[in-house]
Amino acid sequence: MMVIRCHYLVSIICLTALLSGCQGYSIITTTRNEDAPLVKGPPIRDIVTPFDRALICLRPKVNKNITFSVGAVLDQTGKEQLTDGGLGKFVTQGAGDMLQSALYEGGVSLLNRRDPRVLEAELKWGLQDQRRIIPSDYFITGSINSLDIMPGGGVQTEIGGMGPTYSQMRMLVGIDLALTSSKTSQIIANVALQKQIFATDFNVAMGNFIGVTLFNVNAGYKEREAIHFALRQMINLATFELLTQIMNPRDYSDCRKLIDKVSDGSIENTKTAKLSYEYEQSLIAVARSKESNAKSFIPPGQNQDLSDQSIQKTVSPNANNPSNASNQPNKALTPDGAGSTEFLLNKQEIIQFSK
Repeated sequence: MMVIRCHYLVSIICLTALLSGCQGYSIITTTRNEDAPLVKGPPIRDIVTPFDRALICLRPKVNKNITFSVGAVLDQTGKEQLTDGGLGKFVTQGAGDMLQSALYEGGVSLLNRRDPRVLEAELKWGLQDQRRIIPSDYFITGSINSLDIMPGGGVQTEIGGMGPTYSQMRMLVGIDLALTSSKTSQIIANVALQKQIFATDFNVAMGNFIGVTLFNVNAGYKEREAIHFALRQMINLATFELLTQIMNPRDYSDCRKLIDKVSDGSIENTKTAKLSYEYEQSLIAVARSKESNAKSFIPPGQNQDLSDQSIQKTVSPNANNPSNASNQPNKALTPDGAGSTEFLLNKQEIIQFSK
């Protein structure tokens, strides 16, 4: 009996060593005068979100003479845990830096106002000329203002001491950003986005007696979306929305199609979504009108009474109303009309943003 127990003990030790790996073994055997070898994980990668292509698409379309800066983008969720092994704040405290990176990705002229202490100190010491500091035309502020833990669910099945367990939970995170004119303090664009963060837990347990010995095996895995990467995606999408709210639909329509192709997020109920759709429909109407005019064209010399009003309307639907030429897009959606009161608050100021 003693021999059997020794064999069990040796087996458990060997299994533990195999599961822990050679790295864990080397840490245990390293003397106090030696550095323990560092664990090497996956390589460093640059951060890429599904909305980067849409932001890059805006680079040649923005006016580089318009300057932007980023103000406070705060964590207003009020969620933190400092006891029972908690890690502090639930969400990132660096959302402003993420927003600044997104603006830079979009190709705008960006001024760094994130930490003015260095600039203030050098101005105070007389090392910089205050007249050379470029003022910002617009700045973006906002907050991560909601983080709701949603009730989860699961299922557990066990037969003869064996069975799987599955559970899931969700969190709802929301963010609001506003684009403000530095000259007038007027908010000229605003966006509010939310996303559900998904987490799941799967486990398989087996426990049984073999003779008088109890064997218990438990294996499983947990998955959860990276909440800070999800926030970065939301900020990139929100940045695209803020920039395009002060642009002509003609200029950002192609870029917005890159958003529509992404399954990770969409903006369907905003001003840009509506204006982009109307602009596309306007172009379709223009194409159909041209096709209809081509089909209804009457070659000269044919015996047909052109005085008939129905024929005149067919040949030239806007003959009696030149201001509504059907071979042009909706005027409110063209560059001359993109500054309508429904779209922009200040046509002369904002329309210059779009080339």
